[in-house]
Amino acid sequence: MGNSSLYPKEVTLTNCDKEPIHILGKLQSCGYLIAADAESQHIKYCSENIHELIDKDEDVLGEKLSAFFDSETLEVCAELEDEEKAIPQKVFFNEKHFLLIAHKHAGNLVLELEPLQTEENPYKHQIYLSTIVSELNAAESEQEMCDLTASLIKEYYDYDRVMVYRFDENWDGIVVSEEKESDMESWLGLRYPASDIPQQARKLFLKQGVRIIADVKSKPVSIQALSGEEQKNPIDLTHSEYRASSPIHIEYLENMGVSASLTAAIISKGNLWGLIACHHNAPKFISYYKRQSCKYLTQVLSSRIILSSANKALLKVNESAVLRNKLLEKISKDWDVLNGLVHGDYTMLQVTDAQGGAVLLDGQLRTIGQTPDEEEIKKLIKTLSRSDLEDNFYYSNALGKDFKEFEALKAKASGVFCIFLSSARKDALIWFKTEKLETVNWAGNPEKPVILEDDVRLSPRKSFDKWSVLQDGHSEPWADYEIAAGQALKQDISEIILEKYEEVKALNRKLQSAYEDLETFSYSVAHDLRAPLRGIDGFAQIIKEDYSDVLDDFGKSSVDTIIESADRMNHLIDDILQFSRVTQATLSRTNFSLKEVTEELVRFLNVSRDFPKTEIKISEALPVVNGDPKMTTQIMQNLLTNALKYSAAAEKPLIEIGVEDIHGKTFYFVKDNGIGFDAERHRARIFKLFSRLVGKEYPGSGVGLTIVKRIIKKHNGKLKVRSSPGKGSTFLFTLE
Repeated sequence: MGNSSLYPKEVTLTNCDKEPIHILGKLQSCGYLIAADAESQHIKYCSENIHELIDKDEDVLGEKLSAFFDSETLEVCAELEDEEKAIPQKVFFNEKHFLLIAHKHAGNLVLELEPLQTEENPYKHQIYLSTIVSELNAAESEQEMCDLTASLIKEYYDYDRVMVYRFDENWDGIVVSEEKESDMESWLGLRYPASDIPQQARKLFLKQGVRIIADVKSKPVSIQALSGEEQKNPIDLTHSEYRASSPIHIEYLENMGVSASLTAAIISKGNLWGLIACHHNAPKFISYYKRQSCKYLTQVLSSRIILSSANKALLKVNESAVLRNKLLEKISKDWDVLNGLVHGDYTMLQVTDAQGGAVLLDGQLRTIGQTPDEEEIKKLIKTLSRSDLEDNFYYSNALGKDFKEFEALKAKASGVFCIFLSSARKDALIWFKTEKLETVNWAGNPEKPVILEDDVRLSPRKSFDKWSVLQDGHSEPWADYEIAAGQALKQDISEIILEKYEEVKALNRKLQSAYEDLETFSYSVAHDLRAPLRGIDGFAQIIKEDYSDVLDDFGKSSVDTIIESADRMNHLIDDILQFSRVTQATLSRTNFSLKEVTEELVRFLNVSRDFPKTEIKISEALPVVNGDPKMTTQIMQNLLTNALKYSAAAEKPLIEIGVEDIHGKTFYFVKDNGIGFDAERHRARIFKLFSRLVGKEYPGSGVGLTIVKRIIKKHNGKLKVRSSPGKGSTFLFTLE
């Protein structure tokens, strides 16, 4: 698509945000323009008013620049790089001095001329600039900097109104500072919708820095082209000092009662932070050097704003780092991520300026502060997990605008910052900011930015009277340091805590009931066996989650095998610990109901959920027995777990738990109708440590029945087994 196709046939309010204002083909009448090919220096464009300086009978288009400018002047222009602007030079036309402002852009040398005004005293100007720097450096707050800048520009440039205008995250602007003539109505605090300064105008401000409109009512002059109509081959005036404004913008200024303006861009970290907007009620021309002084002043303000913002952010980052270290110290000590983040003196809530927070881990949710209810939080996290998020996090200060289904949460969750702990998006940290009801004062009705005139033409609005709107559904915005702090906390948890969380939690449960002599053994097992296993499992999980898309089928299968093997090793270590505990422990006998213990165990094992087809019959004859309750529960748990596992494939799984008299002795039994085994052949082997009669299709380590035998031996009891292949198994025991 060529430039010519970008040139609008007619600009209206429906397409002004796409208007190519850098190629409008017109110049303000206060300036003059000549543009030549950068290589040949043949003139391709000139403004119509150039004949005010050059004899009307003299051809301009097609001539070489040397016909009008001396060699020294042109030598400076010829050395320019693309997008570079030359140091202004004095030139002489028709017995008058002009300032030549040249730049190179898009293959053209663009030379602009403005009448040279009487020079100010350079010393006085230097003093002024030094004062600017000193006073701005002394300002402590951002507001003080803006107020001081508006005051300095009003004093030095004598515009009727000077405003500092800041953009928000939606590109709506607010007047944050103002200096004006006493008889003028104040616009301080008023907001202007983003449509008042379209996106292409904002981009040009970033490139140009400062811009004037000397006379709003002055008719712009057209630009003539060497090759036909200029509009069909327009010149790019992105860096022009006197580029004419869009007719829509001129009409907008006229509706405001403005006759001249000066605008300077306040740039922070490469982005347009805001504008300094100067308005005058009569035509007003500001010379190039004064415009550059304004640009310099604005750059000083920009630097101070960046520094102030950076210092504030650095302070917050340091505070956050201290808090995160204390949080991690607490979590590492207790190995409880969920409660560690939401309970105690230091919590996740202090990492940001939010009013509420929540953590979802392994399906469990914990909250702190002001939050929606748990079901709504889980629903929100689930919705966000399915959204197209960059870097696995989301933040907004108007959740209801992004997701209408959560508009009802605005009281406690207008602001949301959610960060997922892994690419799987199952676990998450989430912070909430409450709704901030605020009366916003707009410069005119923002819902009615245009007027429909009698000829059905849309024109810019004419009313800028204060229009107050109650803004709801918004919270305080999320600052950069809050986002950074949340990401840092996520990184800490993911890399330091979560890899060890499950293993340490399981070990903690075991150590709680261990004796002193078993603690040494448990410590050795945890460090000598679990430490390398944890690394294997952790890195395998990372490879599976983050690199599965680049692995072939064999690679994926290999990773799954590593994870499965690590899981089996984990269970084996658990069984070894339990066996060691039984070996070291001493009996603590008491009377208890074996029937009640068994019923409670069935509930604990969630049999109805995990084995819905299995029927369990518990005999009413199970008596009160004398023994160690914990160890006896371990017997019943191991026997019942085996029965459930090996009968699950039966057509109608049935497990019976009861009492049997054998030769005058009371035996308690657990019977199933599962796969069974050859009891005569394997009677001795079945109770040996790590001995298994089945393949990998049935999980287990071969330790469970060994533990049963050891406990019964401690009770001086007896253990029997009846079984045959395909006809189930019955395990019987006594407690003496």
